[in-house]
Amino acid sequence: MWLSDVEGCFLMYSCPADEKIKCTLNFLILGVKDWWRLLTTAYTPEQRVVVTWEKFSKMLRVIYVPLEERERLDQEYLDLRQTTKTVRKITKMFTEWDLFCPEFTASEQAQMTQYLSNLNTDIQKFVSI
Repeated sequence: MWLSDVEGCFLMYSCPADEKIKCTLNFLILGVKDWWRLLTTAYTPEQRVVVTWEKFSKMLRVIYVPLEERERLDQEYLDLRQTTKTVRKITKMFTEWDLFCPEFTASEQAQMTQYLSNLNTDIQKFVSI
């Protein structure tokens, strides 16, 4: 959720891609700030510049979300189905889960395909992607 909050700030303040890491450093707290400082101590200025938000957030997930938790979240995301939920409810759930599992929806097409698979089959036929 922290990553989502930071990304929300990027959107609200139209943060340019090349400024996202600098901006994020202001939000790091306690051990995370120490982890980043230790990690980047050996980086040259050129290496620091090429760390993108995507790379940073992926590194952060690897370090701070245990593998078992990532696997559990991935499986719950893949198992998400509408069943008796309303379309509004399943859409909300999909959007929330999508924040935790971005690797499954790297492109807009992949995101649409995954969303469609969550819907009941009687609704899928009315949706085109």
